[in-house]
Amino acid sequence: MGILLSGADVVDLAIQTETRGEVFYREAASKADTEQARDLFTYLAVEELRHKRVFEALGSAIVVSDLEPAEWQEALDYINATVGQTFFADGTPIRSIPDGSSVREMVERAISFEQQTLLFFYTLRDLVQPANRELIDAIVAEERSHVRRLAAMRGA
Repeated sequence: MGILLSGADVVDLAIQTETRGEVFYREAASKADTEQARDLFTYLAVEELRHKRVFEALGSAIVVSDLEPAEWQEALDYINATVGQTFFADGTPIRSIPDGSSVREMVERAISFEQQTLLFFYTLRDLVQPANRELIDAIVAEERSHVRRLAAMRGA
């Protein structure tokens, strides 16, 4: 049987996701061996913290309560399947950085995390009240820019 989530739980998952990202990027910044990588990872940590604060401010009011039960259950099933596997299972890209990891390896983990975060936020966007979709869209756009910046670092 799957985990039963409420709207507040879904927002809490978004907050946890941003918190894990911030911790990861701070660790990556401390382990990076170039100033360019340290600067990028520090910037991304600050971005994750800012996103976390946005979700905290919105609280459980962000989630639509008038979805049809089948639509809500479909969204929750998707979130359960992706979030549990993506963000919180052992061996996931955001868990921790193994000692001796290169900047390239850290960047690869970060890109994977950002891509998986985008999938989660796209689903979250479908659950929010129309008035809040613009805010989620802005966060999604920022997450996409994170992937682009990380990809550029990978190529450097």
